[in-house]
Amino acid sequence: MSSSGPGIQDLINPMRLRLGVKRAFTGDVAEALGEAFQNSARAGARNAQITTDDEGFTYEDDGRGLRNESDFETLIKLGESGWDPRIEEEQQPHGIGVHCLLAHEEVETVTFSSNMLSLTLDAKRWWVDEQYVVQWRNDLTLTMSPVVGLNIRVTCSKDLTERILNILSAGPRSGLSPAEGYHDLLDITLNGEPVNTQVPAAALPQVQMIETKYHNNRLVIGLHGRDCYPTDRGLWINWYGQMIMFPLGGHFKAYLEVRSGRPVNPMSPSRRGVIKDQALQDLLDFIREALAEYFTKAVPASINALALQRFYDDYRERAQTLPIFVAARRDQYEAPDSFTEIAKSRPPEVFSYDRQPLLLADDVRLVDEDGKVHPETYGLHSFLELTGQAYKPVAADESKLKVCHLWWKPGAQISLPPGCSPIFHEPGQWALGTEDEPPTEWNEVGDYTVFTFNDPDNWDVNGVDFTVGGAQPREFYGSEAWGGFDPYNDDGRSYEEMSESYGESCDRQIRRIIGNAVPEDFRWKDLIRFVPEGVQITAITPEYESPRSHNPTTVTLALSNGEKTTLRLV
Repeated sequence: MSSSGPGIQDLINPMRLRLGVKRAFTGDVAEALGEAFQNSARAGARNAQITTDDEGFTYEDDGRGLRNESDFETLIKLGESGWDPRIEEEQQPHGIGVHCLLAHEEVETVTFSSNMLSLTLDAKRWWVDEQYVVQWRNDLTLTMSPVVGLNIRVTCSKDLTERILNILSAGPRSGLSPAEGYHDLLDITLNGEPVNTQVPAAALPQVQMIETKYHNNRLVIGLHGRDCYPTDRGLWINWYGQMIMFPLGGHFKAYLEVRSGRPVNPMSPSRRGVIKDQALQDLLDFIREALAEYFTKAVPASINALALQRFYDDYRERAQTLPIFVAARRDQYEAPDSFTEIAKSRPPEVFSYDRQPLLLADDVRLVDEDGKVHPETYGLHSFLELTGQAYKPVAADESKLKVCHLWWKPGAQISLPPGCSPIFHEPGQWALGTEDEPPTEWNEVGDYTVFTFNDPDNWDVNGVDFTVGGAQPREFYGSEAWGGFDPYNDDGRSYEEMSESYGESCDRQIRRIIGNAVPEDFRWKDLIRFVPEGVQITAITPEYESPRSHNPTTVTLALSNGEKTTLRLV
């Protein structure tokens, strides 16, 4: 190919490309301010002031400024920046930042002043009038006195000025301020008042676990929230002052403060995101491995169990290589209000695989009188006084765990009056085995009440498939039986309706166990069930234990057939 052939400029349509650059900007005022702050920091400025008025605003800094006509040309020339070699290498500026102001639809003119020179550009003509662009030097003038740093005067709509005031003020606002993140680079004022430049709280983990270096830059890693709830904004990069959020899902958050080098590659213009390339993947891998190292080296008792649990959630394959796991101690049984309260656990703890506590599966393996085995969903917690402290695996490599199953062989069925549910047994025996292999040695349940069931009910205790061992039937229906109440499967009924109905069904079972008995606050329907069909009650006589008693202990029904029936009040 001839060296005198077409050059690269022959493959570019400059005016069309310029319009493309204009469309690359979003029109967001935060974007324009962010470009100004970034340029000030690159120019070595330590202070930036913004002053607003009725015609627009003025932005000025104390950086190196523009020294001569050549610097002004570099400023407005697309694709050139003129920064120091270190900045060029580390940040790779594209040389289009100041055009963000010129591209804004609400901007009329922009005047750049520095040292002894000043240049005013018409924002509208700058993009469409080729002659105006190439003759820009015609508008370059001398100033009356030297201008320190860079002064940018913008005439614009009042609405744009108001948005600048809103986004930089300390009051409530939507989104981040473009000044947040420059805490160690720039002191920024708005109309003489300091602007917050601290790192936004949203960018930092609420529970900090690790502070380390990544490519010689500060990296903080921890839980996104104290309650371990997830986020889809889990990676924040402070790119030389500009905050960039990467939508990383999970329970952890990482904050990388870049002040040297180029550990990741921001998108351009305006660094509105991070390029999904190998550099980003290397950072994500580093975060994962930093967490893994933290969990590996820490003493198990010192580790936040919820954090380790979330590590298993987010990085399960890597977590399974750790020497530790999470388990929660099962609470011993207490009389519940519903089935949701009979399987409570305490806050999770961290254990090593080589020092496992007693781990119990959720179900109970019930062996009936014929030797058949039935997995029972509920009731394990009624056995915990027998087993001692037992734990539920929460987050672990299950192949490394020794999880036991509790087996129970109820004793002989207890005889009760006709009409009573045949659910009560002698206590029987219990032992620990595996899911499929029964134990070889059994223990007596003794003087404990234990029970199991699969199906709770929201209306009638008879709808619960209880198997009960070692209980006094009357006491069971007064307390433990509520473990089978299901308040959530409401079938359109209110909680009060379901609770009342379930309680009445328990009371009926108690009365059947006692024999002829009715509630102390009996209603007519309670009495009728003791009266033969076709017979009427002619009188009700209360009977007292002594002449001084205020409350009767029984009532006697006189019937129309001449018979009498005495009922206990319970």
